[in-house]
Amino acid sequence: MTGSPTLSFPPARLHLSARGHTLPLHDVAATRRVEQRHMTLLPPHALMQRAGIAVARVALAVAPHARTIWIACGPGNNGGDGLQAGAWLQAQGKQVLVTPLQQPDALPDDARAAYRDAVAAGVRFVDRAPALLAQDLCIDALLGIGASRAPSAAMQTCIAAMRRAPCRTLAVDIPTGLHAETGHWLDGGSAEQCVHADHTVTLLTLKPGLFTGHGRDASGVLWFDGLGTAPVNAPHAAEATAWLYGAQLSAEEAPAPIPEAPHASHKGSFGDVCIVGGAAGMTGAAWLAGSAALHSGAGRVYVGHLGSEAGYGWPELMPRQLPDVSALERLPRATATTACGCGGGAAIAEFLPALLEQCPRLVIDADGLNALAADSSLQAQLRSRAGRQQWTVLTPHPLEAARLLGIRAQEVQANRMAAAGELAERFQCVVVLKGSGTLCAAPAVRAAPSHGSSTCFMEMAELVDPMASAPLPTLHYAGNARLATAGTGDVLAGCLAACWAQLHQASEDVVGTALAQRAANVAVHLHGWQANAWQDETTLTASALAARLPRYAGTSREA
Repeated sequence: MTGSPTLSFPPARLHLSARGHTLPLHDVAATRRVEQRHMTLLPPHALMQRAGIAVARVALAVAPHARTIWIACGPGNNGGDGLQAGAWLQAQGKQVLVTPLQQPDALPDDARAAYRDAVAAGVRFVDRAPALLAQDLCIDALLGIGASRAPSAAMQTCIAAMRRAPCRTLAVDIPTGLHAETGHWLDGGSAEQCVHADHTVTLLTLKPGLFTGHGRDASGVLWFDGLGTAPVNAPHAAEATAWLYGAQLSAEEAPAPIPEAPHASHKGSFGDVCIVGGAAGMTGAAWLAGSAALHSGAGRVYVGHLGSEAGYGWPELMPRQLPDVSALERLPRATATTACGCGGGAAIAEFLPALLEQCPRLVIDADGLNALAADSSLQAQLRSRAGRQQWTVLTPHPLEAARLLGIRAQEVQANRMAAAGELAERFQCVVVLKGSGTLCAAPAVRAAPSHGSSTCFMEMAELVDPMASAPLPTLHYAGNARLATAGTGDVLAGCLAACWAQLHQASEDVVGTALAQRAANVAVHLHGWQANAWQDETTLTASALAARLPRYAGTSREA
C-alpha cells in the first residue's frame, strides 16, 4: 500500500428510477471473466487495492462517527478485500480490529499482499468480536460470490456476533450466507446463518442474487463500485447474463414525464382489452383487472364475467355475462388483448381452449394458471400458440409456477431465474415470475426471420448480446412487500394487458415475443414503482393501486 487515497467520495448508491433504466447483471462465471481480464491489465494487486478503497469509502459514508471498526475476514479474496479496506481505514485514523479465519501463509496471493498492508498500517488482529458501540461498524468480508455451501462454524460465530452488535453491518460484495446468483441461502444454510447487512457494497459487477429471493432483505442499502474498469452507467454490458430493470446509479435524475399521446388520437388508438374471469364470489378480481387496464391507458375495456352476477364495477368498463363458451362472441377477443383467469375459479378451465385458440395476445393469470397445470392438453395447446403467431404471457406467483413445473414452491424460490427460464422454454411464452425481484423471461428463438420481415426477436436480441438466441431475463428493482395483499396480481394482469394493447397499436419494428416481453417489463415496473412511491401512513389496497397507475401511452421504440 503506497500513500493514503482520497476516501471522501463513496461509490454510487442504487436508486429506483421512474424511467425504467436497465443495468447489466452478471453471474459468477461472467464476473470471474471480467475480473481475470482486468487483473491481467492492471499491476499486481491493483484490483484488490481498488476494492479495499471502495469498501473503505462506503464504511466512512455509512458510519462517519465510528471509532472502532471490526472486520471479519474469510480465507479467500473476499477476506483480502476486507484486509485491504482495514489498512486504508486505519490510515484514516480509525481503530481497526480484524478477526482472520485463515493463516496468512495460506491466503491467495492478493489477499496475502493485503494482509501485509494491514500489518504495516497498524491493524490489530483479534480472535473474537470486540465490544462495539452504536456508532461503530462491523464489516462482513467472510465469503464472496463463489461460495455455494453454508458458512463454517467459525464463520457462523462471526455472523452471530454481527447480528448481536448494536452497530451497523457492511457486507463486502455479497452478504455471507447468500447465494450470489439465486438470492437464496447457501446450500445447507438458513436465515440464521446469513449476514443481514444494513449496507452492501458490491464490486466490479452487479450480482442477480442481491435483487431477488432473500437478497433484498439480506443486503440492505446497495452500493456499487465498478473499480474503474467500465463506465458506471453500463458496467461490462456486453457480458451481462441478465438485466436489472428500473434502477439507476444516481439520485439526481428527475423522473421522466408520462409520454403524451398525439392530439389526433381516439380511443381506438390505444387498443382494446378483454378481461375474462370473475366467477361467482370472485367478481372483484375481474373488476380490479379491468380498472387497472383502464387506468393504464387502454382505449376500451370489456369485462367478461363467468358468474351469473357481475356486481357493480366502473361506468367506463363494459361488462359482459359469459354463461358459457359460446358467449365469448360478446367480446372482441380476435382483435383485443385478453387477460384471463382473474377470479376465474374452476369455471375458467371450460373457456381456456377457446381463448388459447382464438386470442392473438393472451395474459394468463391466477386460476387460469391452475387450470393449465392440471391439464396436459391445455399445456400442449399453449405450446403451439407461438407457431401460429399467437403470443402469451404467464404471470405465476411461486406456488403457481411450482404447479406448472411439477415441483415444490421451495424449489422455485431456491433458483427463481432458472424456474422462470424453464417455464418460458417449456410453454414457449413470456413468463412473469412474481415475488421479491420479479423476473421476466422469454424462450429462445426457434427460427430466423423470413426475408423482408420487420425487425424481429432475433435481431433485437443481437443488439443486446450477439451470442444470445433469446433476450436475457429481466430482474425488476421496483416493488416491495406492500404488494403482498389480495388483488394486486389482478391489477398487474390488467396493467400488462393494457400496456401490450397500446404497444401493439403503436408497433412499428418489434413483433411477437419481443413485444410481449416489453409489455411485461413495462407493466411490472409501473406496478412496482407505484408500490415504492406509496405513502407510508396509508394502506396499499388493490383498488387504490389500480387507480394510481399512470397512463402508459408508450411506443414500441422505447428503450
